[in-house]
Amino acid sequence: MSNRQNFARAVQCFADPQRRQDYFRLYSDDIVLHGYQDVEPGLESVKHFYYAFWAVFPDAKVTVQELLEDAETLVARYLITGTQQQAFMGVAAAGQPIALPGISILHFRSGRCFERWACSDSLVLLSQIGVTLHG
Repeated sequence: MSNRQNFARAVQCFADPQRRQDYFRLYSDDIVLHGYQDVEPGLESVKHFYYAFWAVFPDAKVTVQELLEDAETLVARYLITGTQQQAFMGVAAAGQPIALPGISILHFRSGRCFERWACSDSLVLLSQIGVTLHG
């Protein structure tokens, strides 16, 4: 299976609560995520992060808007949507919908992502769930 196909399958699993465990087949055991606060290297830390995210946004899904591929690298521009169902960052859940744009660069080895660089607009997310920022 190609890296593009592995990524597409992972995106499908991300959105399906019954298949979310399969999402992690995208990653190698020694995965390093950059741009994710408090996520240590290794698959167990990545799992902990995503299960916590899905607890808050259980209907989360990823819509890929653009996907570029070059050898063992994929670049994905995407939109994560979902509905806040648990407290997040000190904000009580109010069933607030979110639409979080992001971009990731994924590096593959033997069909599995071993390094991922990600950037998303966290201020947009915080604003959408009702956090007011004061300067």
